[in-house]
Order: sequence, then C-alpha cells, then structure tokens
Amino acid sequence: MNLVQDPLLLVHVNLFRAGLLISLIVAGWGLFTYLRRGTASGGLRSTLVLTAILFVVQGLWGLLLLATGHHLKDSLHVLYGVLLVIALPVAASYVGQNRRREPLVYGIVGLIMAALTIRAFMTG
Repeated sequence: MNLVQDPLLLVHVNLFRAGLLISLIVAGWGLFTYLRRGTASGGLRSTLVLTAILFVVQGLWGLLLLATGHHLKDSLHVLYGVLLVIALPVAASYVGQNRRREPLVYGIVGLIMAALTIRAFMTG
C-alpha cells in the first residue's frame, strides 16, 4: 500500500518531515547562538518543547499504525523513536544551570536528532 492509499502512513511520514526540519532548525539555532557567545532564548526553549511534543506525537502515531496492522521493516525503528523522545530531556538534564553551554548542547542534540530521524525513516 502506498502513501496515497494509506492516510495513517501519510501522516506518519509528514511528521517525519516536520521532525527532521525542526531538528535541523534547533541544531542551527543552538550552534549559531553558541558561536555568537549568546545564551538560549525563550524562543529556542519554546522550540525545544515543541520538538519534544512533536516526537512524542510521532511515537504515539507509530503505535497507532502498529495497532492497526502495519508492520515494521526493522525493529531498530522503535529504538530510534525512543531515542528521539528521550533526547531532549536527557540534554536538559545535562545542561543543568550552565546557561553558556546550553545552546551548544541543544545544537549538538539537534544534529543527533536529525540523524536519528533519518535513520528511523530508513528502518521504518
């Protein structure tokens, strides 16, 4: 079944696209802010919250796909999904009170999340 025939799968793929885009935005924003010797703004932090929510929704949608009879090509897909959901909370715990390091950590995590998003797509 292709994407046109399966609206549930189409939503999952579009969430992938949004996740990849927002991860790259977080990476660029965080690294640019760090290189300019800035600190994380409220806008960056709000984007991080939206990113975390997006990946939780993506994971829940994936569970819906499994519940409706869709199958995975590779079980690594689930691992990548779990890593995407926990990446930002782990990064936030690593940052702690170090406000200078915060944009660097989030920039690097944004790159890692973009890579995980691509790998999840490849194994889906």
